[in-house]
This record gives sequence, C-alpha cells and structure tokens, in this order.
Amino acid sequence: MKSFLSWIIIFISTLLTGCASTFTSQVSVFHEWPGNKQATSYIVERSPSQENNPEYKLYEEELRQQLGLHGFQEITAGVTPALKIGMQYGTSLGEIQVSAPWAPAMYDPFWQMHFSRGYRFSPYSPYYFGSPYYMSRNLDFSVRRYYLHRLEINISDFQSGKKLADIKVSTEQLNQQISEQMPYLIESALQGFPGINGSTRNVELPLKK
Repeated sequence: MKSFLSWIIIFISTLLTGCASTFTSQVSVFHEWPGNKQATSYIVERSPSQENNPEYKLYEEELRQQLGLHGFQEITAGVTPALKIGMQYGTSLGEIQVSAPWAPAMYDPFWQMHFSRGYRFSPYSPYYFGSPYYMSRNLDFSVRRYYLHRLEINISDFQSGKKLADIKVSTEQLNQQISEQMPYLIESALQGFPGINGSTRNVELPLKK
C-alpha cells in the first residue's frame, strides 16, 4: 500500500512539474493558402466592438509582433494591402470532478478542446458492487475549476474577401485571466504557418519567466 501511494505522489508531482514549465494548447488549421503566394502585406480588421477596446488593442499589438516574425508586413498609409486579418477571443468556464487521492482521475485536459464541456470521472465498474450509486455515495470528490481560453485568427484576401486561413487555438488553465495566456495563444496559432489544412495538433511552448 505504501509503495502504491508513493507511486501516486510521484505521478502527480511529475504532472504538476510538466504543467509548470510549458504552455500547451490545441491548434486547428483550415486554409486555402496558395503555395506560391508572395504578397504578405496586411491590414488588421476590427469589429465595431473592438474599435475602442483597450484590451483588444493590447492583444492586437502582440499579433502584429508575431506576424512580423513570420514575414507579414503591415501596410503604410496609401498602400493597398494584399490581406486583411481579424482576431476574436474568449473564455468559458468548465468544471471537472476528480476522485479521491488513492484513485486519481486520468484526465486529458485537451480532449475535445474546441467544445465547452465538463468531464466527470467515475471509477465504477459493472463487475463490482452491482450498482453505480454505491460508488457515488461512498467516494469523496473534490472539484477543480478550469477555464477554457480560445483564440481565432482569420486571414482573407483584401480585394475579393475570400477567406484564406482560419486558425483556432484553445487551452485549459486554472488561471481565469486570458490576458496572461494571449501571447502564448497567438504564438501557438502562427507556429508552422500555414500548416496542414484540416489538421489539429497539440503545441507546447516554454513558459517565459
């Protein structure tokens, strides 16, 4: 029994250590990006609600910096851009239930990342006790609250309005402040741009200290 509890402590410590050193997000990419496209001049397109939003403008500046690292160039006055780029973001609340410490839930926080959902872990097996209600009455559950932070970046042709790329990024964190996640979300979104059309992948970035 002691060795089993020791293994659990080591396992949980490993998970916490990993979470503390990296930022993990899930990135989905859909695009019709021309393979020979050279024109990367752009203008940032804001919605009316974003126009006078100081928070949005802060994130927009972070987006500009990341776009510059990938060869995009923001236009100067009097120049017609090749692209227009828009950005939306948001946070939703989710809850998960974790079993008692001696039976930890093996929970993957990145499963079905682009959907609002909760996850309930149940150690019930139909081969034991005969009733699912037996387990629920006798287990002490603790609740941890996660926040799902989402970012979407759209890139369209300026002249025709045709959408060329749609990038969705999301991450689940215990911290509800999206402002602390946005630099990582934007960097994750543009990593390997344009990427494989229709692909969804996990991206890990080292946390900045």
